[in-house]
Amino acid sequence: MPATDVTLSRADLVSRLGGIPGSAEVDVRPDGLWMSAPAVDVPAMGRAMTDLGFRLCTMTGLAAGDGETTVIYHWVRADDAVHVKATTRGGALPSLAATVRPASWIEREIHDFFGATFTGHPNLAPLLRPAALKEGFFRDAADPAQPAEK
Repeated sequence: MPATDVTLSRADLVSRLGGIPGSAEVDVRPDGLWMSAPAVDVPAMGRAMTDLGFRLCTMTGLAAGDGETTVIYHWVRADDAVHVKATTRGGALPSLAATVRPASWIEREIHDFFGATFTGHPNLAPLLRPAALKEGFFRDAADPAQPAEK
C-alpha cells in the first residue's frame, strides 16, 4: 500500500480525485468534497481513496426514478470528507467488499432495501430484510415509475 499523505492541500486532493476513471467535477461544500460521477470506476475509486488514507465511513442508497439506484460513498480522513455519488447500471455496481471490508455489510443493506446488485460481492444474502418483505422493498415506495398497489 502506498504511503498516505494527509497533508495534501485541498487543490491537490481535488486533482487526485479527478484522476479516478469515470470521475467528474468536484464540488467544494462546507461538509466536504462532493463528486457526482454516475459512471465512476468503483474499484479504482476504492483503491484511490484507500491509498489517500481515507476510510469508508458509510454508504447511502437512493432509489432513482429510472429504476436504478444512486449510491453515495462517504469517505473520511482526519478533517477531510469526500462523498462520491455513483449510479447502478443495469441495477448493478462493482462491489468494494473484497478490498474495503466495511463495504460488505453496507452493500448487503443497500441490496436488501433497493435491490441493487454489487457484482463480485462474496455474500449478498439478506442482512436486515425480514423474509416477508421482497428484495428492494424501499424502491416501491420511492420510485414514481412503480404503480401503486391497490
